[in-house]
Amino acid sequence: MNVSMLPSTATEDHITCDDPTVPCDERNLVAKAADLFRKKTGSTQMFSIDLQKEVPAGAGLGGGSGNAATMLWAANELCQSDYSEGDLLEWSGDIGSDISFFFSSGTAYCTGRGEIVEDMPPALPETYPIVLIKPSTPLSTAAVYKALDVKKCSQEDPDELKAMFYQDILKNSSGKKSFPSQELCINDLELPAFQEMPILAKAKEELIAGGKYSSVFMSGSGSTMVCLGSHMLDDNPQFEIESMDDWLAVMTQPVNRDKGTWYEKPVELYVTEGTEDDDYVRK
Repeated sequence: MNVSMLPSTATEDHITCDDPTVPCDERNLVAKAADLFRKKTGSTQMFSIDLQKEVPAGAGLGGGSGNAATMLWAANELCQSDYSEGDLLEWSGDIGSDISFFFSSGTAYCTGRGEIVEDMPPALPETYPIVLIKPSTPLSTAAVYKALDVKKCSQEDPDELKAMFYQDILKNSSGKKSFPSQELCINDLELPAFQEMPILAKAKEELIAGGKYSSVFMSGSGSTMVCLGSHMLDDNPQFEIESMDDWLAVMTQPVNRDKGTWYEKPVELYVTEGTEDDDYVRK
């Protein structure tokens, strides 16, 4: 994601994206973030925003929310404002529930709508293997929330689950047993998501039955399935064959950083010549 300042004569932001399915207008969270920054600070600065989507849209992985958090940070830096990341975190709740997480250290306990963020110690080692699996067909977040029946949500106490999660990790971090256990990974949005896209239920069932992973669960509102504890993958799984869809599988690992360093490195701010105004560019 690259952000630069437009000349003072600009009357709107200019947004481009390498994913043709992503809207480049006021519907995009980066546009809302830029508007939010201007509203909170009184700035009239407009921006050129170029998105290179590495996190798929409609995957439940927070790609758009991460872009919005980056936009708030970039606007604050480019305009040489002195607002803290705490201020940006607080503002972000005005336009989305997940944006606030991206001002955390990478592991956080989020409550309320998700905008109340408590930084937590890293839950998993940096080398811990994770596989993300998703169909190419996106899943509508709005449709999933519309189908949610709160009466069918888990009755488990989130604070107790959090404590048990860390206890499970401490107990089994010697590598003698896979962790965390399946019963600790609860996502209440799975039921409505599986109703909207039944193949996800089939995929979870098959991935658990294969015995390769310590736990399998859906990320956010879907459609990504998170497989913890192994980088092993089956060729041509049955759920992929049945869906007649192309599934993406990505091997990854946890990421944690100190607060205040998510965007600063390898970010550089420099001045380019030949523009009407000094143009500070993030790269």
